[in-house]
Amino acid sequence: MTDPRAKMEGNNLLALGAPRSDWTKAPGRVPGFWVALLGLVVSLVFPLPALLVAAVGLLFTLQAYRVIPAGARGRRLTLAALALAGATLVIVVLQIVLALVL
Repeated sequence: MTDPRAKMEGNNLLALGAPRSDWTKAPGRVPGFWVALLGLVVSLVFPLPALLVAAVGLLFTLQAYRVIPAGARGRRLTLAALALAGATLVIVVLQIVLALVL
């Protein structure tokens, strides 16, 4: 080949490395986080409606969690949303148990 663009030495393409996928636009990633956070805040005042809000946030988050591979960019927000949904569940269960005991 005589085309100078075909030469790999000196064109700095090897220095760029392999392209990385951008998973930050995965469906359900950002809405799942915000809805899970809303569920946590609502659980402090209204425990039972917070379960519904947390379930919706969990559905959005799981939609993104299934798509984004481990270690990919954007995965940490889905893990944070899963933690928020879990914290909401724990808070609601504790409030219900305390209401039954007292």
